[in-house]
Amino acid sequence: MSDYRRQQTEHECPPRPKDPADQPHPPGVDRCKELPPTTPPTLKDPVKCLPDPACKCPRTPTTDSNCLEQLISQQGAEIAAAEKAKAFKADLEALLVKAKAAGQDYTWAKYEKLVNQWVDEDLAIAELVRKVTCALPCWRCVIECYICPLLNDMHYAEQALAGDGTQYTDAHNLYDLLYWRGRDRDAKERTFNRIKNVLAAWEKPAATIGQALTDNQALIDSIGKLVGTDPGRAVYDVFLRLVPMHLAIAPPSNSTWTTRIAREYTEFCKCDTGDPDNCCGPDVGELSLRQRLIGPQPYLIDPHLYFDVICCLVQNRYHPAKDALAQAEADWTTVDNLIKRYKAQVESGLKTFEKDAKGAIPLVVDCCDYEKGDDDHDRTQQTRR
Repeated sequence: MSDYRRQQTEHECPPRPKDPADQPHPPGVDRCKELPPTTPPTLKDPVKCLPDPACKCPRTPTTDSNCLEQLISQQGAEIAAAEKAKAFKADLEALLVKAKAAGQDYTWAKYEKLVNQWVDEDLAIAELVRKVTCALPCWRCVIECYICPLLNDMHYAEQALAGDGTQYTDAHNLYDLLYWRGRDRDAKERTFNRIKNVLAAWEKPAATIGQALTDNQALIDSIGKLVGTDPGRAVYDVFLRLVPMHLAIAPPSNSTWTTRIAREYTEFCKCDTGDPDNCCGPDVGELSLRQRLIGPQPYLIDPHLYFDVICCLVQNRYHPAKDALAQAEADWTTVDNLIKRYKAQVESGLKTFEKDAKGAIPLVVDCCDYEKGDDDHDRTQQTRR
């Protein structure tokens, strides 16, 4: 029996809690759903102005420069798609280099050593939690009265900025549509950045987890000295720094190792919740504020699963999110360019209106050409229907 397995059986104090705290999601368990699509509101065409029914106006051209502008936009989109594919290939090549180096560094021997350290620290932290809660029985009220209000204020600020993410469904003008596109782009950018940050956290899992364990041990030692002299600070360091980081790097929930830290020591500040997306294992969903305090972390997975995690993240999250963000940026630019074109059309039209209007009137005007017959009346009624 290896050391880290033996430690789980030999150390029985403190006892295992009936309801242990959450540990990271195991990779390869769930199937990834596609990132949710977004549907913009449909902007209706302006109501067309019909000529005076008493007049028989000559037919106007059915096409204008819009057909060329649309072709130019289409070609631009195709060029952008090719450039995007080229850029993504370069991203994959860079990720592959980093993943290969990380895979070679994250050996089974290092994994066993890191798990041993985590198990030892788990026992020490569970005992430290017991001491802190014993020295300060009102520890939960300290958190609820002094720490949660700070988190709540940030939560309220985010709600005021983004609400629940629901977009309106009607657009009455291009500015409405541009605003919708802007919010959609910003939401997709936040999603992409979360995924990118998670991938960055997994670039050097052995070194990152090792440093976290070292920092946690130093924090365990410093908190032990605070329990009798500054219990309030000890509460913060235990429940907002030490326990969250320790559980963030823990072996996944389906592993051999279950934390001795009870769930009750992780559940407070009820407004501070996230929206997990952990089908690949690591959570790339909306993080709670407390999760953001420590940022995304790699955790103690079997080294043989490392490339499974990276490939899942790239294929099912990074690539789709990158494409969605690029499309959202292109859609915003399209509407922005349309607004600029229409504004320019009005501004230049006013400047050249007299010239354009006089140039549109033929030199010879025969009023008989503008008189409607019975056939013209029937045709007008059909057009209006």
